[in-house]
Amino acid sequence: MSNEVITFLTSEAKEKDFTVYKAIFGEIILNEKKAIKQSSGAVYGIFAESETPLRTGIKPIKGHPKFYPVYWGKDIAPVSRLKAHVQNHKSTGNADLRGIKEIENKKLIFGAILVSDYQKFEKHLHEAYPPLKGTNRTGRLSQIIEILN
Repeated sequence: MSNEVITFLTSEAKEKDFTVYKAIFGEIILNEKKAIKQSSGAVYGIFAESETPLRTGIKPIKGHPKFYPVYWGKDIAPVSRLKAHVQNHKSTGNADLRGIKEIENKKLIFGAILVSDYQKFEKHLHEAYPPLKGTNRTGRLSQIIEILN
């Protein structure tokens, strides 16, 4: 699934020798309350590299025995959430990464994917790989954006 904007941007970038990654797209319908119809949402994870478990009950990630889940999240704009987790924004339900003693001086990595039914996928990750910080409760949803898939 794609649209003309993605087709054009991808073609133009490739023609100029830029690497193209995954895309997000949608439609804007200004006379609707949820005016932005977005193709998918993102699920992201933050891992800590450690020779030993970060805490009792925190198991390593399947296939990566030295990486432990610190946080799972979902968002329509995951990088802004990662910034909030680092900057400790008070009213956004962030992880306050700098305040977690178990990850001090540990290598932290993050990644995000665009996925269908992003709320359900995030819940699966919380259940299969409980993180050091955070819960699997459903967070706030956007008042202006609807996720289509």
